[in-house]
Amino acid sequence: MNGVRPVRDEDHEALIGLLGESQVGWWRLFGWPSSSFVAEAEGVVAASLVTAHMGRTWLSHASAAPGPLVAAAVAASLRATGSGVLVQVDRGDTDSAEMLARLGFTAEPGELPVLVVDGALFTDFDGFAREFTKLLDDYTWEGNLDAFNDILRGGFGTPDLGWVFEWRNSARSRVALGHPATVEWLEDTLRGCHPTHRDRLRARIEAARRGEGPTLFDRIVEIIGHHGPGGGESADNVILELR
Repeated sequence: MNGVRPVRDEDHEALIGLLGESQVGWWRLFGWPSSSFVAEAEGVVAASLVTAHMGRTWLSHASAAPGPLVAAAVAASLRATGSGVLVQVDRGDTDSAEMLARLGFTAEPGELPVLVVDGALFTDFDGFAREFTKLLDDYTWEGNLDAFNDILRGGFGTPDLGWVFEWRNSARSRVALGHPATVEWLEDTLRGCHPTHRDRLRARIEAARRGEGPTLFDRIVEIIGHHGPGGGESADNVILELR
């Protein structure tokens, strides 16, 4: 198809814009350039990168705009990998499954590594931070939610090509990280925040005391969702499963 070609060295910045620096860096280490393609329409607008690691072959794709070019790039990658390709998609990635069906492939559910946080093992936010830290390599997360968001981008020991965040006994966590815990966390945040943020935090504290507004549990779930299917940083491929 016109506009689809193999990846070139000069595509590096465009690839980062589509797939993110960590994903492209991983491909630079373990990628198959001969099976990786971009689609052009006044610049690179879609990419399909194939990576081989630990006996498995992975395909990551992204597009700057909806349309047929990303499907054409993916089709070129699948053709280039040779015959006998088993096509799998991550759980929850219905868009990819539908695209593969249009290309004539039957998508099978792929399995991602599963990392577990068990709500039966903690009763407060400090306990959640302790249990989440067990998933990381040589890093202690101390409860800052901005740092939590950064960790989910990768580089702290979680699987580089995506993983399932299995939150067991999540109903217990919903209670443990409910409005009372949210008040405590907001009050602690208030003590160290910039003066310009204090009025807003005080309003949130009063709302939480009334049982109103998002809880810590809600906020954590929201952040994880941002890194999964349909989220703003879905390329990180973190799939939340509340058990």
